[in-house]
Amino acid sequence: MSRIAEWLKKAENLARGHSKQADQVLDRAERYVKERTGHKYDDQIDKGVDSVQSRYGGGGTEQQPGRQQPGQQPPPQSQDERDRQTPPQS
Repeated sequence: MSRIAEWLKKAENLARGHSKQADQVLDRAERYVKERTGHKYDDQIDKGVDSVQSRYGGGGTEQQPGRQQPGQQPPPQSQDERDRQTPPQS
């Protein structure tokens, strides 16, 4: 195993043990990169963040508004929302 692989494995194990702190660092990094890129690559950045969080079990319940965790079902709609989306039948 190369040195870099060993360091990455140690970092992953550390993040697993301190997922809340790792999430905070990742969120800060995400905001910084999005600002620096002018929000041009937000979708790709979100996918990368989700991928990293899935490696160490992060992301937990602190979901950002508008972001859905991978494999998560959308929230159920109310009857009013379903009625608005269904076209009237003639």
